[in-house]
Amino acid sequence: MTETFRGRTLVQGEATGEAVMSARAFTFAHGVEPSSGLVTDIRSDVRGANVRGKVLLYPHGKGSTTASSWFLETVREGNHPVAIVTSSVDLSAVIGSVMAKLLYGRTIPVVSGVSPGNSIKSGMRLSVGGEDATVTVLE
Repeated sequence: MTETFRGRTLVQGEATGEAVMSARAFTFAHGVEPSSGLVTDIRSDVRGANVRGKVLLYPHGKGSTTASSWFLETVREGNHPVAIVTSSVDLSAVIGSVMAKLLYGRTIPVVSGVSPGNSIKSGMRLSVGGEDATVTVLE
């Protein structure tokens, strides 16, 4: 049975990928190694996971105003998530995604307002985006 969550589109686009699901606040600044996409934040519950080519889900952003720059560097290196899904708005993700499109021509959808609870777990395959801002569990 397919489960679909509806949110609000912050950055348009569509993507499909494996979920990396964090239950904690997340930041790219000193939290993700841009050269590899590896989550390195010692406080993260997904430390050791790799965001490259994945759908990254977390409740809200945290930390530095430089997080969007770190995210953008991850994009430049080609080690970025294919989509970001949050419960509340993370302006760092929005800014990083908009700049990724402007500078590198890469579309990384950002959807907010999605609180999947325990329905989505890391490793599940997801489809994100579209005009109706959906996050659909494919497997």
